[in-house]
This record gives sequence, structure tokens and C-alpha cells, in this order.
Amino acid sequence: MATAALTHPEPRSSRPEAIVTLALFLFTAAFFVAISLSPLAEGFADAANRGPGDLDLYSAEVTRIHAGETYYDAAAAELAARGYPMRSVFNWRTPLPVRLIAALPEPLVANLLLVAVSLALVVLSFALLADEGGVMQGFASVLLLSGALLPCFLGEPVLLSELWAGVLIALSAVCFARDHRQTGQAIGLAALFFRELAAPFALVCLAMAAHERRYRELGLWALGLTAYAAFYAWHITQVLPRIPTDAHAHTDGWLRLGGAGFLIATTQMNAYLLLLPQWVTAIFLAAALLGAATWNTPGGRLIGFTIAAYTVSFALVGQDFNQYWGCLTAPLLCLAAARAPLVLHDCWRLATYSAVCETSPAA
Repeated sequence: MATAALTHPEPRSSRPEAIVTLALFLFTAAFFVAISLSPLAEGFADAANRGPGDLDLYSAEVTRIHAGETYYDAAAAELAARGYPMRSVFNWRTPLPVRLIAALPEPLVANLLLVAVSLALVVLSFALLADEGGVMQGFASVLLLSGALLPCFLGEPVLLSELWAGVLIALSAVCFARDHRQTGQAIGLAALFFRELAAPFALVCLAMAAHERRYRELGLWALGLTAYAAFYAWHITQVLPRIPTDAHAHTDGWLRLGGAGFLIATTQMNAYLLLLPQWVTAIFLAAALLGAATWNTPGGRLIGFTIAAYTVSFALVGQDFNQYWGCLTAPLLCLAAARAPLVLHDCWRLATYSAVCETSPAA
């Protein structure tokens, strides 16, 4: 008879996997903490003040549209007046959400809409995480999401397209995970129309639909992406005639190879993390990557691949003042990080249990 310690038998083959997982987490966390404490993180999270921000720009555009101007005329006037780089088409936002807010009778209506979408994300996320890992894991997701979604309740941030896109991406992913596939697809395409930076998520969904041979879903994604390509082509035709001949561009290109420094900066787009030392964000990011990498369910794999796609993208592309891009990934990182405590507990139990098995004498 084995000792009383052997109450939850586990396969011996799990021990090496558990040890490797724990080692990789500790190495990743230590690496990110070292980066956060080094000069490599400077210039991203602590970018210099560049004058009136984007929220002021978008608010002024809404005011001009209310006065009768078109979105593109309003954007051209405000970008020029505020000294924004205008030479590249990529510096011109597509109309949403500014045009939507301008069309509503009160900005409060847009705020309520974004709050409703955020609350739907919280409810569905709790259900997903609680079903998979217990009520405490569900509450952990709600706690973390409250920091990422706080700007949705603050009024003016409703003008940020990245905030809308990030909430919609996460809601779409959770809908897929809950097997509401058509709803998830519609929400995912809506995220893309709010901000083209939602494209990595759409492409991950497209690739997974192809890999899993969901041909109807694949066709709908292809149709949606084609529609967006047509929309963006129209957007370009509106922008090009409005670019001044003396317009300037960013002095640095978009390919900055910011690596872990920029990743940590974007991960800080959570109300709690912004108030804490940057090394806390480094540990949170390592925990989120652990939760994403070990999420072996259909919905979990979608979230994990999406986080991986943005991790690679943000390591390569992004100016020092693009920290707000983290709004795109903040909710997804919260869902993945909520899984980390249970993953670490299970890995530790597997590793130490096998060790006990090997040393415990037979009765």
C-alpha cells in the first residue's frame, strides 16, 4: 500500500512537462523583470509628452462633424492644426468610432453602448473561466478585467478606436469559446472596422477555420476580410486628396524592434498596472503568456494564438508613443493571466507529487 500522500495519482510522464513549464515561467518572468528594470524599457512606457493628445484630436473632430463637416475634412483640418504627421495614409484613422459618436444625439449613448459590451464580456468571461477552472478562477478574471475595462466607464476614452477594438476582440474570442461562433465572427469583423490593428485576430480566426475545416466559417471570414479591404481602399481614396504637399512623416519608421520593452509598455494598459511598478507588469505578462500557452481548449487556443500574434507584432512594430496599442490586448491578457495561478498550482503538484512517489516507501 502506498502512503497517504498518494491521494491524487498522476501520470509519471506529466512530471517532466510540469518541471519544464515551471522553469520556462520562472525564466520568462525573470527576463521580463530584468528588462523592466533596465534602460531597454525606457523610451516606451516613459515616452516624452508630445502635447495635446489623441483624445483632444478626436473630440475636436466630433465637434466639427456636428457643425456640418465631413469626417475626412474634419480630420484633415485638425491633424494639420495640431502638427500631426499626415504624409502616410496609416496616420489617418478610419471613421469609427468618431463618426458613430458624432451621429449619436449625446456622447453618453456611445458610452452606454461600450459599457454594455464590456459588461457582456465580463459576464461571459466569468462563465468561461469558472466552468473551466472553478469559481475562484472566474472571479480572478473579473478582477483583472475591471482594470482593463475601467476606461470604458470614464467618458472621454470612448473616442479611442483601440479601446473599442480590444473589447470587441475579447468578446468575439469568448463567444467562440462558448460556441457562439456566428456571433463571435460578427463581433470580430466589427473590431476590424473599428481599427485595422484588429487584423491579427481576424487572420488567426481565418487560419483556425481553415485548419479545422470549418469551410462555411472560412468563407464568411474571407467575405468579411474582402469587404474590409474594399472599405479600406475607399478610405485611402478619401485620404490621398487631403494630404498636403508639405505634409511630414514620422522621423522614425514603424519597424522599431522594441522587443520586450515595448511589450511590457503595452501590457501596462490596465488601470491597476499603471499604478504599480513596471516590474509587476513584467510578472503579469509572464503569467498571461503562461496561461495562454497552456490553454488547451478550442477557445483557449484561439486566445493563445491571438496573444502570440500580437506579442510577435508588438515586439517588432510600434513607436515609443504607441503604448495605447495595449488596449487591443489588455482584456485577452487578463483572461489568460487569470488561469496562471491554477496552472502553476497544478504544475507544482505534478512535479512534487512524482518526487514523493519516487521517495515514499511501500507499506
